[in-house]
Amino acid sequence: MSVMTRWSIGLDYTVTEADRDADGYVTAEVLGRWLTEAVDAYLAQCHELQRQAQTEGYALVRRPSRQPRASLLGRPAEVLVTASATEIKPTEFFITVRVRPFGGDEDLPINVTCRVSIEDTVTGEPMELSDAVRQEIVAIEREAEYMS
Repeated sequence: MSVMTRWSIGLDYTVTEADRDADGYVTAEVLGRWLTEAVDAYLAQCHELQRQAQTEGYALVRRPSRQPRASLLGRPAEVLVTASATEIKPTEFFITVRVRPFGGDEDLPINVTCRVSIEDTVTGEPMELSDAVRQEIVAIEREAEYMS
């Protein structure tokens, strides 16, 4: 049995020869690019977060978890890369990115989490996320339409 979940961001990619290594697997660099593009697309929706991050002396910080081996995707013809916020804490939230391969020798997705916060550029202390930021993230997730 498989469970489908809703995701806020959905990016489709056709895997080309340029995306593969000599053995036909997706390269680590390409997987890294897809993960970054999914987080970028998610953050582009977060206007309140961007506004709060413009506070003088603070910066938006992204801390992705360790990238899994790209070979775990097998040799797909296409991939669907989805992203959504999966946890919100007072000073940070987490974006989970799922890469689901299609048309290859593997069909299991891989997941990566990225921690996002607004931090003091000198001390590294995180700023508390405003109510407006938290409400915006919840609203984005309620409107999620991509299934994976």
